Amino acid sequence: MLLMVIGFLAAPAVTGQGRVIRVTTASPVTADVEQTEWAVGLIETRTSAQVAAEVAGEITKVYVDAGQGVDAGALLAEIDNEQYRLELASERAEAGRLRALLAQKERELERARKLFADRLISEDELDVIAADLDALREQQAGAAARVGGTERRLAKTRLTAPVKSEVATRSVDVGDYVQTGTVVFDLIDMENLRVNLPFPEYRAPEIRRALPVRLTSAAAGDEVVNAVVTDIRPSVNPSNRSVTVIVDFQNPGRWRPGASVRAELVLQTREDALLVPQVSVVRRPAGDVVYAITDGIAQQRVVERGERQGRLVEILSGLDGAELIAVDGAGFLADGVRVDIAEDSR
Repeated sequence: MLLMVIGFLAAPAVTGQGRVIRVTTASPVTADVEQTEWAVGLIETRTSAQVAAEVAGEITKVYVDAGQGVDAGALLAEIDNEQYRLELASERAEAGRLRALLAQKERELERARKLFADRLISEDELDVIAADLDALREQQAGAAARVGGTERRLAKTRLTAPVKSEVATRSVDVGDYVQTGTVVFDLIDMENLRVNLPFPEYRAPEIRRALPVRLTSAAAGDEVVNAVVTDIRPSVNPSNRSVTVIVDFQNPGRWRPGASVRAELVLQTREDALLVPQVSVVRRPAGDVVYAITDGIAQQRVVERGERQGRLVEILSGLDGAELIAVDGAGFLADGVRVDIAEDSR
């Protein structure tokens, strides 16, 4: 990138050859320029989870309170599990008994097959033993299913957070009896966030999914989140003539639902765009102009502005980039005026 040097500007001078304007000069530079649009919105949580009791029982322990942050899988409360532990012990014992009977019946069937091969028992007797074995297998499968169900119910006596979140409300205390389906906690997902952004409707043709968005929030300090457009609402909001853009993002740590957010949407990026100092572009009857300096003479070039980038402005047309242009003092120039270039401006 070429560097622009701005020098000291003296007052216009008059010589024997006529009026001379002293200016500083610079060469255009090139850089990638983003065409952006900004909007302001509010941070929302993508999900608000309710933790409900999946088994009935008395609350024996509560580990969290409203306003407390919890990680995914964190233990929130416990329901009395004695009934389920006793049921599980009984069902495991029954399953064990059936496994033993099943093993015994399998050995009996093996012996019966040998006896049948030696014609010592009838086929009907063999079929009876095989049928008994099938019945025991069905009983053993049912017992295993009951053990699995009770194990799941026992696990449900421990109420845990499904996602990283913040406890919005706690509806129970130790000693409360809850029925299946009773909502115990309301949680706000702090990990998966969303912002709805209203952009002017004239930008609708340019907005599409996956465009980059830079998000900043006063509540999160100077942290910048780089995200992309997740979705676009199909209709225009009639109250403010805006198109709603949805951006989903992961919480980097300090972002909170309800806080304001400023979003800068990058509509497109133009590589190697031509840039000049903003003060070098002046308004004339012909439009926006820049004065190119050739052999000490100012030559007016009508230009088309693009995006601003700090103290520079993009030139979309009117310059080829090889010109030496007037910077300070450009506002005093006209086409054909002789100039005096400050010595330290090159």
